[in-house]
Amino acid sequence: MPEDTPVRSELDRVLARFPEHEALARHLFLTHPAFRSACEDYRLACEGLATFQRLAAHAPRPELGDYRRLVVELEAELRAMLRAADGVAGSRDTGRPGVWRH
Repeated sequence: MPEDTPVRSELDRVLARFPEHEALARHLFLTHPAFRSACEDYRLACEGLATFQRLAAHAPRPELGDYRRLVVELEAELRAMLRAADGVAGSRDTGRPGVWRH
């Protein structure tokens, strides 16, 4: 189904970047809208970076630095979400507020 392609692409990018968290990432993608949204942002940032990298082959692109920083920031955000959720998976009450408590 064509409409499933972007969703699969979003999750696949995150799984490729964080293979050690595959099961947890799949679970969060299905159950946490904030994580799913961060995955979408990450996909869009990666696609934008790839586009500007291709364009930079013909002329300098000032956007490259911005997109590189954005990808790094989104990876840090995703990593933090995965770590927070991983901590909750081992204990129902971590003492930390947030969307990961069940």
